[in-house]
Amino acid sequence: MKNLICCAFAHKDGFRTSMQTAKQAGRDTTEMYLKNIFVALVSAKLHNPSDDVCFVTNCELPGKWVERLEGQHIMIKTVPFTDFEVPRSFPWALAFYKLCALQAVVAQGEDYAHILLMDADTYTTRSYRELWEEADFGVLLFPVGHSFQHSDRETIRRDFQRYFPEAAKEKNIVHYGGEFVAGSPASLEKYLQFCRLVYDKVKTAGYQMEPHAGDETIWSIAAALAKDKLTVTEAGAYIYRFWTGDFYLVSTVTVSNPVCIWHIPNEKETGFLRIYQYYQKHSAFPAIQRCMKIFGMRKAKRPFNQYTFLNKLMGRMKAK
Repeated sequence: MKNLICCAFAHKDGFRTSMQTAKQAGRDTTEMYLKNIFVALVSAKLHNPSDDVCFVTNCELPGKWVERLEGQHIMIKTVPFTDFEVPRSFPWALAFYKLCALQAVVAQGEDYAHILLMDADTYTTRSYRELWEEADFGVLLFPVGHSFQHSDRETIRRDFQRYFPEAAKEKNIVHYGGEFVAGSPASLEKYLQFCRLVYDKVKTAGYQMEPHAGDETIWSIAAALAKDKLTVTEAGAYIYRFWTGDFYLVSTVTVSNPVCIWHIPNEKETGFLRIYQYYQKHSAFPAIQRCMKIFGMRKAKRPFNQYTFLNKLMGRMKAK
């Protein structure tokens, strides 16, 4: 059976987009996201040609974008944003659409062995073969790696204690990112039942969540509640979140233990647009090392300490 690879994007007038762009939803931001999604899904299809790729959205796309996406064998699925909604006051309100989109594709996923939903600001570099094999055992989620008292993880912990106080005494909460969720349709359906349980409690209580809570709160609390009934596996072997810009982080997972998906949140308005333009001009993506440079992922080098420098210098002088 085939596998299904998806990206989701929602638009609502007056709502904010990601915290990285700090903009409101509009024509320009939609165009930017469509270019990101083009790169994300075309690169995924390139390395997984036998799988289906799908763009899930609540928008009516301009004709030029329908033509561009379908010309790359990307299916377009329209799903209204009528579920898993939160008020506009939450900065990540539009990101909750991923839950709505996943629910829709899982409900019609009987033709697929596995389903992967990933963020728009992702770039695929390798086949998902091993990812699909591991997804046979349950749901794959990406743990961000925040410590117990990191502010982002603490935000999720407080909502866990607020809505599930008894469970919070017994179950540790892991901060799972919202950029990646994969599994068989059956496993994902079971996982979404826990997501629904969390969301319904939040909705009934009038959305009394932490002010900066996002979809990651739902994913993470649902995973904690599901631990006894569903296998949740760390997806860090397949995706990594690379920060560029002021908060600069590059990992060895590009070379010695390479992941197949790069998640690069700060490159929505820069690297992804350059990669998109390159593809439009050459009908191909740049070589992997050039991609790293375009995305601002400079190759890490071992620090050049003084002792090593002096020894090398002395050696060269003696050689002369």
